[in-house]
Amino acid sequence: MRYFSLMKKLEEEVKWQAIVIVILAVGLIIEGILLFRAYMNKTVIVLPPRVEREFYVSGNAVSFSYLEQTAKYLADRILSVSPANVDNSLSSVYPFLTTDPNQLKVIKESFASYANSIKQNDLWQAFYPLRVLLDSNRQQVAVEGILKKTTGNVYVGEEKRTIVFTFEVRDGRFIVKEVKW
Repeated sequence: MRYFSLMKKLEEEVKWQAIVIVILAVGLIIEGILLFRAYMNKTVIVLPPRVEREFYVSGNAVSFSYLEQTAKYLADRILSVSPANVDNSLSSVYPFLTTDPNQLKVIKESFASYANSIKQNDLWQAFYPLRVLLDSNRQQVAVEGILKKTTGNVYVGEEKRTIVFTFEVRDGRFIVKEVKW
């Protein structure tokens, strides 16, 4: 008799342990699913160099204010240059450029030609952005503004200038694939 009651107690204990194990396993599976969903829907915030307004970056989507601030910064770094700072100014844009070798080669060649022109003509330029235009379908953002130029001590003049960035947003990173000005 005593043997059978001990076996019954052990069977009941095994049942309770099995129930607890199943509950813990279900909880672990649910936690795994929630963590996976949180990882896939995470929001990555990549700050533009100067933050003037609030914005968001989430996955492959960015707000217009983020594009506007980043495009203004890039336009300023490319167009507001002098012979002394043109190389450093253009190199500060490199982290935003694509890693595709063909596209990168074209951009860097145009930058080199532009830098040589600035140095040879002793040009000092200042770019004043007026507005930012977004073409979501073609993934382009354009910055329109006034470009004032001087050479030495002589004021050359000013002109309306538009610089267009073809871009993509990949995993929260703003990537410039082409620059036209």
